[in-house]
Amino acid sequence: MRRGLVIFLFFLISTYGYSQLMDSIKVALKSKPKITFRFDNRHSFVSTTKSKINAIKIGAEYAYVFRMGIGYNQLISNVERKEVLRNDGIPYDTVNSSLKLWYLSFYSEYVFFRTKRWEFSVPLQLGAGYSKFNYTYNNEKFTNRRHFIANYEAGITGHYKLIPGLGVGAGIGYQLMLIDNPAINENFNTPIYSFKIKLFLGELYRLAMGKKEPE
Repeated sequence: MRRGLVIFLFFLISTYGYSQLMDSIKVALKSKPKITFRFDNRHSFVSTTKSKINAIKIGAEYAYVFRMGIGYNQLISNVERKEVLRNDGIPYDTVNSSLKLWYLSFYSEYVFFRTKRWEFSVPLQLGAGYSKFNYTYNNEKFTNRRHFIANYEAGITGHYKLIPGLGVGAGIGYQLMLIDNPAINENFNTPIYSFKIKLFLGELYRLAMGKKEPE
C-alpha cells in the first residue's frame, strides 16, 4: 500500500510537472478563500485489530483547487491490555486498560481532477499528539505508558455528486508513525480507508436561498 501511494504521487507530479503543480497551487492561493468545516472518519488497523479515526477539521478552500487547515483526530478502537498493578515492585492486582490515541494535525489537499459531478484529490496530513493506556481501579481513573507521537498520512480520495448537495465518496491511504510510543508494542503503520456520504453544505445553502451555483 505504501509503495503504491509513493508510485501514485510520483506519477501525479510527473504528469503535471512539479513546477506546474506548485504554480497551480500558488495561483489558487491568490483567490479569496472559503471557510470549510467538516467531520471526517477513516478506518484503519492497530496491529490486526480494526479501528476508526474520527476527526473534526476546519480550514480554507482556494478556487476549488487547494485546501488546507487544522484538525483534531482521535482513534476509536477495542484494543485492550492487561495491566499488572505493583506496589514497590510487588504485584497486587491486574486490570484491563484501553488504548487511547489523539493528535492535532495540519492538512493540505490538492484537487487534480474536477468536473460537475466528479472530484479526485490528494490529501496529506501531518499530526502530533499522544498515545497511552487508560484504566480504572477502585473507581479512580489512571493513565499509563503516555508518550508523545507524530504521524504522517497520504492518500487519494474522490467523490461523485448524486444530486445537488449530496454525494458519495471513498478514499485509500497509508499512515506512517514518524515518532512512535516506545512503551506500546502495537503497530500503527497501517493502511487507511474511508467510505462516506458527503453533504455539500454551501450548495445546500445556495439551493435554499435560490442562488445559482458558481461555475
